[in-house]
Amino acid sequence: MEKNFAEKQPNFFSRKVVLSKDMDSLQVLPQMPKHQVLYFLTQAYERRKPIILQTNKTKHVLTVKEQKGLLRYAPNQKKLLILENSDQQMTYMLSFDDIRHVRLA
Repeated sequence: MEKNFAEKQPNFFSRKVVLSKDMDSLQVLPQMPKHQVLYFLTQAYERRKPIILQTNKTKHVLTVKEQKGLLRYAPNQKKLLILENSDQQMTYMLSFDDIRHVRLA
């Protein structure tokens, strides 16, 4: 390995490297009204349809994220819901207030 490799290569520092495309590919959708979110969640639960939930920023999660799966309600608390994703073998417990947008998967 040469000592001055970077100095001898004219394009070494001018190359741009993209490390992650996740931030660019996520389209932030508008906040749905609460009654509409509740209606869509109820429909998805009753019909057992896979959905994609987009969640708002919180004090613990500083970015808007999406989770995909089948909806299961938490048995004890009305304001919490459970989303199961069998593809990634993940289960998410989400607050109703944190949901930004709901759509079919």
